[in-house]
Amino acid sequence: MKKIVLSAFIFFSAFFSWAQNSSENSGVERYAIFVGSNVGGEKNQRLMYAGTDAIAFQKTMSEIGGISSANAILLLDPSKDDLNNAMQTISKKILNNGKKSKRSEFLFYYSGHSDETSLLLGKAKYDYSSLKTAITNVPSDIHVVILDSCYSGNFIRTKGGMKKKPFLFDDSSVVKGHAYLSSSSSQEFSQESDEIGSSFFTNAMLTGLRGAADSSGDKKVTLNELYSYAFNETLSKTEKTSAGPQHPNYNITLVGSGDLVLSDISASDSVLMLSSSIKGRVIIRSRNGNLVSEINKVDNKPIFLALEKGDYTATVITKDKTLQGTFYLKSDKVFELTADSLSTVSETRNRVRGEDSSEEVNEESENQPSFYAKVLDDETVYVPVDISFVNNEISRAFGKKIVTSVSFALIRSNVYKVNGAMFSCINNEADYVNGLQSASIFNTAGNVNGVQSSSIFNEVKEDIHGAQFAGVFNLAGGNVHGPQFAGVFNQTKTLDGAQFAGVFNQTKTFEGAQFAGVLNLADSFKGLQMAGVCNYTKQLPHSAVQIGVINIAEESDGLQLGLINYSKNGIFEFGLSFTSNSNIKFALNSGNKHLYSILGYSVAADNFYDLKNFHKDKFWSVFFGLGTRVTAGPVNFDFEILGNNTYHKEKEDSDSSIKNDFDTIKTSLFPSVKFSAGITPVKHLQIFTAINFAFEYEKNKDAFEHMTKRIKFNKDNCTVYPDFEMGVRYSLN
Repeated sequence: MKKIVLSAFIFFSAFFSWAQNSSENSGVERYAIFVGSNVGGEKNQRLMYAGTDAIAFQKTMSEIGGISSANAILLLDPSKDDLNNAMQTISKKILNNGKKSKRSEFLFYYSGHSDETSLLLGKAKYDYSSLKTAITNVPSDIHVVILDSCYSGNFIRTKGGMKKKPFLFDDSSVVKGHAYLSSSSSQEFSQESDEIGSSFFTNAMLTGLRGAADSSGDKKVTLNELYSYAFNETLSKTEKTSAGPQHPNYNITLVGSGDLVLSDISASDSVLMLSSSIKGRVIIRSRNGNLVSEINKVDNKPIFLALEKGDYTATVITKDKTLQGTFYLKSDKVFELTADSLSTVSETRNRVRGEDSSEEVNEESENQPSFYAKVLDDETVYVPVDISFVNNEISRAFGKKIVTSVSFALIRSNVYKVNGAMFSCINNEADYVNGLQSASIFNTAGNVNGVQSSSIFNEVKEDIHGAQFAGVFNLAGGNVHGPQFAGVFNQTKTLDGAQFAGVFNQTKTFEGAQFAGVLNLADSFKGLQMAGVCNYTKQLPHSAVQIGVINIAEESDGLQLGLINYSKNGIFEFGLSFTSNSNIKFALNSGNKHLYSILGYSVAADNFYDLKNFHKDKFWSVFFGLGTRVTAGPVNFDFEILGNNTYHKEKEDSDSSIKNDFDTIKTSLFPSVKFSAGITPVKHLQIFTAINFAFEYEKNKDAFEHMTKRIKFNKDNCTVYPDFEMGVRYSLN
């Protein structure tokens, strides 16, 4: 025995030493908080893309920036307290993992409203001084702060920035300091664009991180490369906007040697290579038309871009011609896009702003099924009422995008923007809808401010501010601010409001409520999930509740109310026990220690062993209830409230068939409470002892007629039956 103990001691000592050495050699550990806040108070216009920018930044850094989902927190329209809590959570993670890495790096990204002194989080203000203190207090060696908001240069204070010695790239060195990047100077607005579906600055940052900023060609993007690229791209795209040019700023005080790498293109699942034969303005769009990357390629060097697998369209614009083509990216593959793989596109006839174009428009619109048309700019024509029996896609005739107040079509409507109402018996399609969009079969839109209605299917590529209604299916690719209703299925990326579905809901993040007849799915949420059968989420915060027959969460700090509840950090254990009243109990406890559900089965021991006469002339019970647990190291104390539904025969009938036996079974319900104490000597296994108190009153006496009763206490009209219990529990967590 001594030899076994000694051998085990040596083994675990060696294992601990190896694990410690492995941890010390793990290099850099990165952490991040990504904040998107569309709401900036009553005086500020609601932003469209702050939330999606934050989601896109997290996705990019997760794929090629070395920031795992476990080390990242995404906050959408958070309060000031939410942001402070996130800072504390990240700080705890860094302290807990401090010995596992040589250096820690913390990235803070914010997209939203701000003024000259503060971030604007809804109705609250988070002043720059407090924010800088909170970020500095995060116990990381390096702090990288990226602010995409108006006047964000005030956080940096030094216009144009200042930089000390070059900063670290080598994992073996020691480095500390900060790098602050802002989207604009202290006196400038930060702008977002409907055309690119993002802010100019964040779009440039993401494009740069995915490879466009890699000026050295080493398939790595450093902080210096990224800032230089984002500055030039943001300035060039905002020089002629109504808000004026936008100048990103920086302040860098990182001390070390080398350069700080922010993304690694070679880590991407799939890579696009723009060959040396391609020169000009390169525009990459996804299958649904969303802008993915826009690069001004001026030299013969190839450029590598880290993109997701899927279908894409590439457009290359030069002084002489425009090239276009499609391609598909596969996993673990590098696709080379060459000029030879693209086709020449005929030029679209445009007009310079300010030129009188009314004559040409009237000439082109003579045969159109629409009323008076007016050119708004180089790209769009305004048509007050657009009518067609078959297809009112009149943009082909004008060679421009159509903006209309009312659109009618028997079969199909297709316009650029609707400021009013859009009706079609079969299909509606618009890039922007401000008002009502209705179709008996299908709706699709880029952004909706208002209502979508369809008896079968709705789709929004970007954001919804209002409501979606569908007889069968709703789909939103961006944010939903309001309710979704579907007879069968809802799906969205982020939701602020409510989802209702007859069968199924799905969302990545939401604040509000989900209701489904069968199933709810969410990555993370704040609010309520309620389903007739099953709820699932990756993150269940302390302010959230799941209600369903089955509730599943990968990580749970909230409440799960159902017959079966599961989370990796919760309670999910099977119990087997024996009572002093000669019963055998089987139980499943599931939930978390604050509140868990109990589902179990109890049967008399002699009946259990007599399989031939199982359940004959005996009683058994199914019990269910709620419990709470207090833990102190390996010891735990539980309190449970239970409802016990007993099954017993009214009289013996040995000649009857099995069917008639069950016809004579009667049920009774009685309440009970249970106090237990347990100890966990080894992981997953718990030994416990308990005392139960069953309560008999006038209406449930039948439940106790066949029960073995050894002790009882009478008080008024209630009889209490205590019994003792011992058993074991096996935990999956």
